Amino acid sequence: MRFVQYVKNAERPLAAPLAGFPGAALARTTVKENLCNGEIQAKTLAALHKLVQFDIVFPMMDLTVEAQAFGAAIDWEIDALPAITGIKVETQAHADALIIPEVGAGNRLGVFVEACRLLKKSMPEKIVWAYVLGPFSIAGRLMGMTEIAVNVKLEPELVHTVLKKTNALLLKYTDALLGAGVDGVMVLEPAAGMLGVDDANQFSNAYITDLVNLIKQKGKTPALHNCGHIMHLIESLCATGIEVLHVGSVTDPAQVYPRLPEGVVLMGNLDPTEIFLRATPEHTRAAAEELALKMKNCQRFIISSGCDLPPEVSIQNLAAFEEAVRGKQSCCSL
Repeated sequence: MRFVQYVKNAERPLAAPLAGFPGAALARTTVKENLCNGEIQAKTLAALHKLVQFDIVFPMMDLTVEAQAFGAAIDWEIDALPAITGIKVETQAHADALIIPEVGAGNRLGVFVEACRLLKKSMPEKIVWAYVLGPFSIAGRLMGMTEIAVNVKLEPELVHTVLKKTNALLLKYTDALLGAGVDGVMVLEPAAGMLGVDDANQFSNAYITDLVNLIKQKGKTPALHNCGHIMHLIESLCATGIEVLHVGSVTDPAQVYPRLPEGVVLMGNLDPTEIFLRATPEHTRAAAEELALKMKNCQRFIISSGCDLPPEVSIQNLAAFEEAVRGKQSCCSL
């Protein structure tokens, strides 16, 4: 069954925030421990999903792991998210010298393959999706976001050299994640939001289409996340063949939904910081109820966060979100 049919057949609204890191406090693990050990990450996420019954299980979102596998340096701080430091690719010679890594060979890509394998094994009844960072977003981390934006116009062949290598890795990484048993893969491509339609098609969507085709060949669900300003890109993003589009809090889902093909599900888009992190459970519940009401006639819509949730998000707010979507009475006394 295609995912869109699963959503349409559901007898209740589906709730699927991009929630992984909030489980660390429950399991008394650090962010770094989870991002460096697949077994720890799977146990942390299992602890989270014992308390909240979301409809899709996501791993933790690490936006550095692919670039690090290419040799980019990252900075770690305990219970803070890792960040890329410095620029690795400045010239065509640098791009030509990039070595396409193997999954798990001296890098942390295998951590997420193992985490997803264990998640699917421990929760076989759940839908489990994996993440990969999109090809243009990885290239932006290797080249610098300002630099890649300039080089799209001034040195497009340099950018394409990097993209061909990032996508070669992503095809191997995606295949490994699918081999771990996941039900879908969400490509995270926020950097493409800064591109116009023609450039997005050339420097992002053309490469994402290859990933989408691989995911579909394996009979799994291809999803795409872009939390940026993407109203100018909706049709071009859907033309990649995705079956799910996940949008951020800056995008109005009610304006996006009518523009989607019938076979595409829309997900989003409560603000991770203002609604999930800083709000009270009552405010979180009210915001979720308001979005559910706004989208009640949209059969192919799943209520989610607009992006990944910070580690500090409380279980009380996650429970309030779940209760609002499900229409349940408050039952969380944590």
